Amino acid sequence: MNHAPKISVVMSVYNGSNFLAQSIQAILDQTFQDFEFIIIDDASSDETPVIIKSFADKDSRIRVFRNEKNIGPAGFIKNLNTGCREAKGKYIARIDHDDISRKDRFQLQYDFLENNTDIFIVGAALRRVDENGTNLGIMQPPLNDEYIRNAMPKKISLYHPVIMFRKDFYTDFYREKMRYCEDYDFYFRIMTDSMKMANLEECLLEYRILQNSLSREQDKVIKNLFINQSKVFYKERLEKGKDSYDSFDPNDFLNIYENPTKKLLQKAINVSIKYYDFSGFKKLMTKYKEHYSSDLFLFKNKPLLAMGESVFYKYSKLVNKISFVSI
Repeated sequence: MNHAPKISVVMSVYNGSNFLAQSIQAILDQTFQDFEFIIIDDASSDETPVIIKSFADKDSRIRVFRNEKNIGPAGFIKNLNTGCREAKGKYIARIDHDDISRKDRFQLQYDFLENNTDIFIVGAALRRVDENGTNLGIMQPPLNDEYIRNAMPKKISLYHPVIMFRKDFYTDFYREKMRYCEDYDFYFRIMTDSMKMANLEECLLEYRILQNSLSREQDKVIKNLFINQSKVFYKERLEKGKDSYDSFDPNDFLNIYENPTKKLLQKAINVSIKYYDFSGFKKLMTKYKEHYSSDLFLFKNKPLLAMGESVFYKYSKLVNKISFVSI
């Protein structure tokens, strides 16, 4: 491209051949055509490289990067930052390899950001579909900045595959230690950096729910620990003006089943209660009992385990009424 495009589209893909062609074609078919399409292939071993090449050979707006080695969720976040750094557009639009953008998505989001210069990021509603394209219902987020801010600490309120945001603020948009919740951490940083958010009411994306997707393959206990940590960092910034991200070691969470400290196990058990994860709670309690058979913490939580799942959920609701983060 001889001129800077208005929008840079960023996609990271790993072994996504089943739906990749549909997703790429939906971007190329946008009514708004002034964009570049940055695709990072994370060392795919299926037909993904062939599919990408078949489109790139025909459309010069597609810029392809290929990693020599796949390193999982950490690589996904690195890829997003690579795409954002390489972006030449005024705005960055996200898309995942298995999702389908509505034809007027870019036009509507571009017009909104052009007409609302105080808004940093805009999302939209999306429609959930399964592997066969069956409609699983619409997810409708809050629309204005005030409602998004109020909802975000309890529930993610911008949907990552359908966001568009201004390029001219961050160097690295996503913090690479925040596995499985890089988007949530990004939104909390936007909030503490006093930038405004919005969602369009229109449903602008088909969001595919896959049983083998990256978000479903990770351990729920570990994912919840990272999500909770993003909220801890948010609270730290609100109270102190900065957070402890630099000293945070994600390996403590990632290796929790190998040789966890007593303090980390207690934290993980409390997080499982907070995030309604009864199976994780049982697994962690078993591990805790193996190492600490007579302990006040174990004594306090054993009745909750014995009373079963229904009581566990009621207790979790009570915990969540107290504070969105207290761990």
